[in-house]
Amino acid sequence: MAYSIVDCPDGRFAVVAVSASGSIHRRGGLLTLAEVDICIETLRVLMEACGGALVFWEGDLPGTDHMCAE
Repeated sequence: MAYSIVDCPDGRFAVVAVSASGSIHRRGGLLTLAEVDICIETLRVLMEACGGALVFWEGDLPGTDHMCAE
């Protein structure tokens, strides 16, 4: 699973992850980078428990436009 951090126009952040199958998962409304770190670490632990890997994707993930909209 690849993830990217999105800077939203309202000053918040979103973590967007795309699985190998192409499904998109989003956690938005994060106020600080510390919250982003906690979100990513939780996702990393879940992926490891499932035998998967989590990798950072530099830049925008394909198909994840408008990921800041609630």
